[in-house]
Formats: sequence, C-alpha cells, structure tokens
Amino acid sequence: MTTPVTIETGKMYGHRARIGYTSPPLTTEVFPYEFYKIVPDGVTLVVTSLAIVVRSKDEVDRSYDISMRAAREMAAAGCDICVLGGVPINLSRGAKNAEQMIADLEAEIGIKVSSSAAAQEKAANALGCKKVVVAQPYAHSDTTRIAGYAEHFGCQLLGATGWGSAFNRIGAIPQQAAVEMGRKLMKEHPDADSIFLPSPHWPTAGAIDVLEKEFGVNVMTAHQAIVWDALRRCGVNDKIEGFGRLFREF
Repeated sequence: MTTPVTIETGKMYGHRARIGYTSPPLTTEVFPYEFYKIVPDGVTLVVTSLAIVVRSKDEVDRSYDISMRAAREMAAAGCDICVLGGVPINLSRGAKNAEQMIADLEAEIGIKVSSSAAAQEKAANALGCKKVVVAQPYAHSDTTRIAGYAEHFGCQLLGATGWGSAFNRIGAIPQQAAVEMGRKLMKEHPDADSIFLPSPHWPTAGAIDVLEKEFGVNVMTAHQAIVWDALRRCGVNDKIEGFGRLFREF
C-alpha cells in the first residue's frame, strides 16, 4: 500500500533549498536517486544533463559551454545554488581558471556557484584526509588519471583501482562494487586514512558507513561531497545519519 502524500499549504517542494546541478552524463540516473536518499524534506534538485557519452575532448568542451548556459537559466529559475558537475569539465581550462570562473559566474548571475572539484576539495579538507586510496568505476585505463585528482585535493595517493565499466553503463554497476573495491584497497594499503570514491554517477551512498565503520577511516564520495557542500552553502545544516562523518559532523 502506498503512503498518502501530505500537501503543505503555501510551500513549494524546495522551500528549504533548490539545488541546481549540471550533470555530465547525457543519461543521468544514479545522481538524483541517491540525492533524494540523503537530503532532508524541503530540498529539491534542479538538473541539466550535459553532453558526455564517451568523454571526448569535444564532448567536454561542449559540456563546459552548456553548463555555463545552464547556470544562468538555473539562476533565472530561482535556484539557490548551481553546482557545476564533472571534475574534467571543471578543470578543462586549468585549476586557477576554474576558481576564477566560479567567482565570475557568481558575480554575473547573483546566486551561489560551486563545482564538483571545489566541493570534493572542501570535503577532503573538512575530513582531514591525508593518505588516500581511490576506487573509481570506469575502465582500468582511466585509473591513473582519475586517481590523480586526489593529489589536486591536497592528498597523498597510496593506491587505486577501477571497476572497469564503460561510461554509459555506470548506472548498472552493482551496489556492492564500492564496498568490494574499498576493502581490497584497505587490505593492500592499511596505513590509508581515507577512501575516495570519485564520480557521483555510480552507486556509492550505501558504501560510506559500511567502510567507515569496518576500517575506521574517512570515506568521501564525489556525490556525498557535492550534496554536502550545496546543503551547507544554502544554510541547510542538518546532521544527517547513514552517509558518513561528513554529514554527521560537519
């Protein structure tokens, strides 16, 4: 039996925060599913899918341009923040340019702006991540490149692995994949203090508490960092259980 919907007179769904997100995959599936598992009532997602299918340079360049337009439209629609998704897209003009782009865009459109790269760096700093292992969902040939972002966030990389999925199939990765890879990496690198799970488009939410409790380390996922940063910047400071230290303590 379904639960009846309660209608609150005078309130829109996103009465606490409306979070805009430019989602790199042309076919976006997991991000909104896990978003609504985490956020409290009164927070909604406004999403624009970009142009990434195989992650070519042309797709990245087009997605950068689309995300700039989307940010302006999200501001016009009344969003409280726009988060620019995709670390490769964020950094495609260089790290310093990415920081300046956020500042310039905020000044232009009049709402808060963040990015996947900025949110993850902020989350890593909040958690105190130093020595990290990285489990990523894509082809094994992508592991070195993707794991290298940990160093961009100020961390020492101890080890990394990949699941081996094609980009357009990451929504079909089994839910236990992140846990399995995290366990493997921690056995190989027991001195790691943190596990990073990059890309917010594969199942990671259920792995966070499992791995933190089992190994006594920080677990930071791209999805968790993006949602946490957006909530906190919008003044939604609820301590959320079930998705790691980041939501409970910061």
